[in-house]
Amino acid sequence: MLFDADGVIQGARHGWMEELTAWGGSRAEEFLLAVAAADVACLTGEDFGAAMREVLRQFEISAPLEEVVDRQFWIEIRPPMLDAVRAVRDLGLRCGLATNQQNLRGTYMRNSLGFESIFDEQFYSFELGFAKPAAGYFQAIMDRIAVAPNRVLFIDDHDGNVAGAREIGINSELFPSDGGVAALTQILARYGIRL
Repeated sequence: MLFDADGVIQGARHGWMEELTAWGGSRAEEFLLAVAAADVACLTGEDFGAAMREVLRQFEISAPLEEVVDRQFWIEIRPPMLDAVRAVRDLGLRCGLATNQQNLRGTYMRNSLGFESIFDEQFYSFELGFAKPAAGYFQAIMDRIAVAPNRVLFIDDHDGNVAGAREIGINSELFPSDGGVAALTQILARYGIRL
């Protein structure tokens, strides 16, 4: 099984957008769009730190990147969902994290959130060189796990990502954002998996 991160097993800490956009002052909305563009541009391996330093320069923000971007990247883990992943693994199923992340956030997630004890493998777009929903992203995972796509279930909260995985034959289900364990339980039941 492959689980998306943001919107499925973790969310954004309340108030993150206000904290970030405050740095943009009167150009707050423009600043947020520039940060988002830098993030997306770096999902397949470009250095987000360098991209963000350029954004800060453009907006004449002299503060260091570490002050502007929360050191924990505003991530709020959803413990019940991680418990559910553990329960799925206890059933004998292999579980992987499949997420689009730029290098700074992805490295933080890999090294600081304890995911290595929860997931059998972690697949970050910045390491794979492809981002969801590109077929290359999912094919890179299939090549690494050496499992037929029809033997894999992928859960994500974005339609496009679900469609991208289905294109190469992966069983894929749309997870309602903030659906919690109840939504996961319903999805798994469709595949005969009971938590």
